[in-house]
Amino acid sequence: MSVAAAQSTWDRLSADFQARHDRATDSAHYGPWAPREDELRLLGDVRGRHILDLGCGGGQCTIAFARQGAIATGVDISAAQLGYARRLAAAEKVDVQFVQATAEDLSAFAAGAWDIVFSTYALPYVADLPRCLAECSRLLYAGGLLIFSLDHPLRDCFFDMEEDEMVIFPSRSYFDNQPARWRWPDRIDLVLQSYHHTIAQWIAMLAVADFRLTRLLEPAPPANLLDAIFPSDGALAPLRLIPQTIIFVAEKR
Repeated sequence: MSVAAAQSTWDRLSADFQARHDRATDSAHYGPWAPREDELRLLGDVRGRHILDLGCGGGQCTIAFARQGAIATGVDISAAQLGYARRLAAAEKVDVQFVQATAEDLSAFAAGAWDIVFSTYALPYVADLPRCLAECSRLLYAGGLLIFSLDHPLRDCFFDMEEDEMVIFPSRSYFDNQPARWRWPDRIDLVLQSYHHTIAQWIAMLAVADFRLTRLLEPAPPANLLDAIFPSDGALAPLRLIPQTIIFVAEKR
């Protein structure tokens, strides 16, 4: 999927995405399947720290960082998502900057000037991930942190692209790196594409980009969400048994 196509898709689904995934702005989050930052405390005290929120979407995490005293900037490919983010920041009277850019080209930002690059469920949509990680490395000073979350790679095995749905038996190999494509719920005209990598491949790409992995988290999914999406008496109940989210914490060497 081209950058232009991805941008157009996210612009068109932005309103529905925000309606479906309305997030609070009192704490950063790591996606629906994981505890929030106020519980995990992976970033520590962010007061006075420069944080780049990569793939910020509606800006909720960016705003949360700013409310906690960080100097926060959000980056996203979608003008519609950034428009939502700016309106939300204005409504909450929070001073943050939002910039439209791709994750592979962060040339608008100074090298070695950032404490933290943060990303929630955005990096799997990046086609040229090595270039993106190299850009993140360039922005961080030595000892700076890259913290990001995504769907657990094992979960990808249980998505049937032909049927466009989750299934209880693996429908693709864990080692198959072909992109996954699916349609946004109730919008057959909106197709999204993400890129699958094994955990070992993620770690290897981080090392090439001069990062040292310091923590790897696979939090247990919240019981209420499992009950809602994969009820124990439902056809997809076996999916309750696999991890749903993975969180990487890496330090710039």
